[in-house]
Amino acid sequence: MSNQNGQATDASLSEEFSTLKSYLLPDGALLKGMESLAQMKDTVIELDNILLQLAKTSNYSAAELKHVTEEAFRLGDAAGKAGTEVLSYINSAAQAGYGTKDALAIAQEAMKMTNLSSGIDNADTATEYLTNILEGFQKPRRSISSINDSLIGIAKTGKADFDTLAAGASKLAQSADDAGMSLEELLGLLSGAYEVLGDMDKVTNGELAIFSNLKETYGDTQNVYRILNNLNSSWSTLEDSSKESFAASIAGNDQREVFLALMDNWKGVEQAVFSASNSFGAADEANQAYLDSIAGKTATFQNQVEELSASLIHSDILKFFLDLGTVGSNALNKVTEKIGSLGTLGALAGGYLGAKNLGRANTDSCPSF
Repeated sequence: MSNQNGQATDASLSEEFSTLKSYLLPDGALLKGMESLAQMKDTVIELDNILLQLAKTSNYSAAELKHVTEEAFRLGDAAGKAGTEVLSYINSAAQAGYGTKDALAIAQEAMKMTNLSSGIDNADTATEYLTNILEGFQKPRRSISSINDSLIGIAKTGKADFDTLAAGASKLAQSADDAGMSLEELLGLLSGAYEVLGDMDKVTNGELAIFSNLKETYGDTQNVYRILNNLNSSWSTLEDSSKESFAASIAGNDQREVFLALMDNWKGVEQAVFSASNSFGAADEANQAYLDSIAGKTATFQNQVEELSASLIHSDILKFFLDLGTVGSNALNKVTEKIGSLGTLGALAGGYLGAKNLGRANTDSCPSF
């Protein structure tokens, strides 16, 4: 080989070595890829653990579990939650005894509830509130979205916040249904009394007694809300002493304050019932504000990364990178043997992220790693 050719070869080898070194150094793309894929492995292990728990607490078949996993990622995009978090909501619904279809619907609304709430921040609480209300009023599963609509409809216009109303409705749903009322009427009574008293525990305890006493007095077939509405029509004509005496006879001495609050703020009760009854789509509108927030976008991005993790975890590409991280001095041989896989990884990841609008064009709205 001539000196000129030798120099050219040396230069080429030097360039190749420099390129390879840039991949292997701490700041290099190769090591960063290895770290990212190792994190993906941890993510999928977490997914597998949640699915194992779901398999133990439900009667889902293997096919159903596969379907649930796919739906978890889809729901994660829609709700602004990571896939592993979505599965925890589905698991809570499954533990409550719901089948696949119902569990997915309940999980979707439970996630929306935590997005709309400032204090309901976990799957178990949200699922408990929704199922208590759903079952208390014997609502069909398809009507579950109306619960969040009604709650946010009143919270936007009254003094009772979303969390307070949800807790009160969860507690009194069964009693209100037994008293012939709708969810909207119950929420109106909760909101009206709370605006005066500012204590939901006092309100729920008092209204529980009022429902029971009015049923006993007027009969089980009567709608207690209508009874209260009729009583209010002549309320303003009574003397204060008569009001106190009547309230004690209806609610008992301990709870008469709640009855007085309802009668004195009946316009507030009616306004809340109106807001709840005309709230279709209110929860979706409010939820969109969360999805557009930094927290929502971050969670959505994490969900898509988890979905990519689940896709890559079964591929030879990940095995190559994980092996590469363990062979130490043999790493260079692995690189030379498998270097073509780097292009495959880039194509796979780039194509997936591009399809999810997570490529370079969207980097401003995505969190950095």
